[in-house]
This record gives sequence, C-alpha cells and structure tokens, in this order.
Amino acid sequence: MEVAQDIVKKNFTGIDFKDILNDLIKEIEMRNYMITRISNIDNILDRSNSGTGTYVNFRYYKIVEFCNLESCSQLISSDLLAGVFMPVRFIVYQRIEEDKIYIAFLKPTAFANLFNSKKIKDLAEILEQDMHDVLEEIVF
Repeated sequence: MEVAQDIVKKNFTGIDFKDILNDLIKEIEMRNYMITRISNIDNILDRSNSGTGTYVNFRYYKIVEFCNLESCSQLISSDLLAGVFMPVRFIVYQRIEEDKIYIAFLKPTAFANLFNSKKIKDLAEILEQDMHDVLEEIVF
C-alpha cells in the first residue's frame, strides 16, 4: 500500500465542522450504510492531556466507522480474515491553524488486493465508489 496512492483526501472551506460531520453521516446513511461508531479523538485528548503540556495540532478529529451488514457478511464469507479491515471509515479533521476541514479514507481496493479473491475485490470496488460518491455529495 502507498499512502499517496491509496488514501483519498478532500478538503472543504467555508463550513462549520459540525455541519460537515453531520452531512457526511447523512450521506453515508442515505446509501444504506449503518454508522457503527464515531470516535471523538479530539475529546479524548482534551481529557487525557489536560495539564500535561502535550501539543496537539488539530482542533477536531473524528473517525466515522460504518458498514453495510449484507456487504460485511459477503466479505467475511469470502475470507474470514477480511474482518480485520472492517468496518470501513472516514476520518474528518481540522488543524488548529487552518480553516480547511479534511475528509479522508483508505481505498477499500487497497486492502482488497491483499486477498486473492475476485469477490472481495468486486465488493471493495462498489464500496469505494460509494465512498467517492459520499465525498462528491458534500458540496458547499
């Protein structure tokens, strides 16, 4: 895997972080995916680093995990080890010194290539297209 090649990143300006996070969640859910967890890394660091002097260079950092139960079932049925990459996720973050908000994801086809399975690759291509579509629908 290559970071520059296998991670998709898009930036947005002129929008509040909470609004873009909510729009991302709505777009994911509109495509029949279920949000399984949102990790609030920014809140964790606020609690654990208070008074420690640790420098953090982001204002917000969320990890949005999601899956489609049917697709997950098909992936796992193809190879039980495919579960190590599930659920798939977007990261949403904003640096302290920037107004830009970034959304990024690891291409599902990047990890699908680790398996010698046409079925996994086909499912990953569908998922990856959905993830690109989600990013394209977040327009401001």
